Amino acid sequence: MHISIVWHDKSFNILLHSSEGKDAFLELKGCRIQQSQKGEFVSMPSTKNAATGKYWNHAYINSAFQVKVLELAKASQPVEQKTEHKKELKTFADIDDEIAF
Repeated sequence: MHISIVWHDKSFNILLHSSEGKDAFLELKGCRIQQSQKGEFVSMPSTKNAATGKYWNHAYINSAFQVKVLELAKASQPVEQKTEHKKELKTFADIDDEIAF
């Protein structure tokens, strides 16, 4: 089996092929790399239940597949996403420094 990753802005699709160069037989759309207290992981596409506020994943992957997909996604991640760090504004002084006038 061959796994390929296609990035779309901040999310990516996982494509599974029987072998390299063949058409994909399965595609998981809308995956993301997320941070947790335990480290990075691949977040599967999900839907939020309006009544309970709980998220329901559309797909589940085992830990071995999770590790491989994370490795491939990070290797193919666009450079601007890898280096994108937003400055956190914590005080009024920080906010004042960001004003152009």
